[in-house]
Amino acid sequence: MTHAQINPLLVQVLSNEEVKENIPTISSVPGKYVREMFNQIKAINPISVVNHQTLTCTSCGRKGKYDVGMIVVNVDKKDGNMSDNIQTTGYYRCKHCNAAGNWELPQSMLFQALTAALPLGDKGISLVGKNLLFDGSWHKHATDAEEYLLHLIQENPNDSYLWNRLGNIYRTGNRPELATSAYEHSIAIDPKQVESHYTLGLLLLDIKDYLNAGYHIRQSLLYAEGYKKLEAMQLREMLAIGLQSLLIIHYNSEGSVPFIPTEEERQATGRFSSSNGYDSIEIELDIDPNEISTFYPLAEMYMGIRAKEINLRNRTYQMPSTTPSKKKKVRKKKRKR
Repeated sequence: MTHAQINPLLVQVLSNEEVKENIPTISSVPGKYVREMFNQIKAINPISVVNHQTLTCTSCGRKGKYDVGMIVVNVDKKDGNMSDNIQTTGYYRCKHCNAAGNWELPQSMLFQALTAALPLGDKGISLVGKNLLFDGSWHKHATDAEEYLLHLIQENPNDSYLWNRLGNIYRTGNRPELATSAYEHSIAIDPKQVESHYTLGLLLLDIKDYLNAGYHIRQSLLYAEGYKKLEAMQLREMLAIGLQSLLIIHYNSEGSVPFIPTEEERQATGRFSSSNGYDSIEIELDIDPNEISTFYPLAEMYMGIRAKEINLRNRTYQMPSTTPSKKKKVRKKKRKR
């Protein structure tokens, strides 16, 4: 019998309750969109390359086929044998006992690692480098990185950024249903967590939930100005992709899902609301749905003051002043004739 491959500690931290079962099911993972994401998992575009390998779990001795994802070979790590220097991006646990990280690797996987540095090696499957977390830490398996982040979260349960990073581990590991739960929890802690809104929106777009996808991506636009976790250029790129996605949603929903935030949404967040003294402005944009850079001016508008962090040479839109300009009084001295 195969199982859902879910860490009991994840369920425990999400629910804030002790989990008695060692092999949780998807029904034990909280989240508004989790079940639908799980049911439509085949419709979701994998983030990492799909790379199925037959591994042996050394905890129970049983074999199984797993998506190990990208193989990253750390050539700087000299200690141990070759298998100790291999990282995998896929998220997988033993289908039989639910153990993680205890694997006997097949020769086919070691061969992929050996070809990583060769000119003719398949760079879509393996590469030389280091797959590091946000704090620079190195972890062999995605489950190792997960365990590390879950312990950090236990010490800082209200850190929405840590929850976002955990969601990224699951998303990169091709486990969108677990990523969805982490992103939802991140937003529940902090509704202004821009990256969680954005990525959750993209996942919902994959399963054609246009209404909720559009909502979360628009929220990422409205809270962008106050978000400091990304550099300005990275933030602009993310918002531009979000706007491109919103245009796709608007078109596919036959206009029923708004392309940009509604007045009601703007009032709820206090951003760009006419009730808060913002006047409507007319701007002309030449948008090409297939060219992400054409969305930069609109992305910079939603960045607000953070757009000024972009070098003038790379900036594409000048935000107009929202306060009336004050006229300076100039006193003229009378000349004596």
